[in-house]
Amino acid sequence: MTTDRDIDDVSRTWTKLGGEDPMWAVLTDKGKSGNRWNPEEFLATGVAEIDTVIERVNELGLQPARGRALDFGCGAGRLSHGLAQVGFDQVLGCDISPTMLAKAQEIVPDEACQFVQVTGTDLSAVETDSVDLVYSCRVLQHMPPALAHGYVREFWRVAKPGGVVVFQMPTRPSASLAGRVLSALPVPVARALRRGMEMHGTPEPEVERLVSSLGAKVVAADEDTSAGPRWESRLYVTTTA
Repeated sequence: MTTDRDIDDVSRTWTKLGGEDPMWAVLTDKGKSGNRWNPEEFLATGVAEIDTVIERVNELGLQPARGRALDFGCGAGRLSHGLAQVGFDQVLGCDISPTMLAKAQEIVPDEACQFVQVTGTDLSAVETDSVDLVYSCRVLQHMPPALAHGYVREFWRVAKPGGVVVFQMPTRPSASLAGRVLSALPVPVARALRRGMEMHGTPEPEVERLVSSLGAKVVAADEDTSAGPRWESRLYVTTTA
């Protein structure tokens, strides 16, 4: 069950990180901590990631229209820029953190991109059946599962019939030594090591049941490294059942 405290905790953490070191918090390269990301280099990583995602979606025989895309948890706009660069007419970047959105508005040059703050547990600012492609990566992992699952439900509310929803979510800590150490750490200690970022996973069968309950289907659940070496993770490509 999602509570107001869940959303408030997530908002406080990411507003703080967005004020301190927004590009590093989005893409935690060890060598870029301390505001060392160059904005052009940072945005280029988003173009490369979206190119790979679109290639995978096409490979699966899915070809969403290039009208409107939604970048959920857009942070500093890295992936919103990537979506604009592959030709979407409109890209809506949504994030809970006003400081992250301020950085996105500062560094993203694309006129197609619009940035909107999420203020609750839904996407009330986005119309039902209005989005051709939803993409979210390195976002749902940082919130309690009930909250993350609620946003997945919202993805399918806003997606058009025949649209495509792609999202990344960890499944469990990895079997590696690093993963076993992580599992043994008290939650406050693990959070402190990640500068306040939480990490959560959902088993793959549970994600598949969630997607199915929304009238959609998982077309692919690809192994994914976005959660880092301490977690097993999947990139789920979903479409209308």
